[in-house]
Amino acid sequence: MSRTLAIVLAAGDGKRLGGPKALLAWPSPSGKDRPLAIAHAEARLAAECTEVLLVVRKAMIPALLGYSRPGVSLLSSDAAADLGPAGSLAFAVSRLAEADLLVITPVDTQPAKAETVRALIDRLVADPSLLAARPEYKGRGGHPVVLRRAALEAYTRAGTPPILRSHLASLGSRVAVVDVADPTIVLDLNTPSDVMGVLRALPRFLPGG
Repeated sequence: MSRTLAIVLAAGDGKRLGGPKALLAWPSPSGKDRPLAIAHAEARLAAECTEVLLVVRKAMIPALLGYSRPGVSLLSSDAAADLGPAGSLAFAVSRLAEADLLVITPVDTQPAKAETVRALIDRLVADPSLLAARPEYKGRGGHPVVLRRAALEAYTRAGTPPILRSHLASLGSRVAVVDVADPTIVLDLNTPSDVMGVLRALPRFLPGG
């Protein structure tokens, strides 16, 4: 059976949102809010992943520790801020444990539905020649993406790591596009109005934000 891990890219400072996206208060089934980064991790651990790597900045670690759980690893990225998510991904790849498939998502999205991620994984498992699978909803691409470990070699090399979108484009026909019936894949949480559209409330950040 393939071992699947997740990487949540959560090192951004969230200037447009008003605070670090990793610490955005996100509702849980219990009714108690937890950080959005933890919500992503819990969703993946409850579905297809055995471990989740949360890539954050050092300042966020104390606030997240209290919400962490077995299977969640907090990585304090030292990648240059101007590299953005690509720098965070390269930082995570350099610290990966053994894994066959990797679910990669930015933190500023809603936690992906299990059936959406399963559709991407199934597409890769069905065709060993593929290196990655990405979702589309009504012709629009979104998150997360699922890649084989071999597809991330570019992030182990010296120099500036590629933007993930550009890297996927460079893989050409070895990336499958999977149509999904999930409009949440195209929604980003970049501004207070984005959060209002989903939670019907202004952004609030948990202690440490």
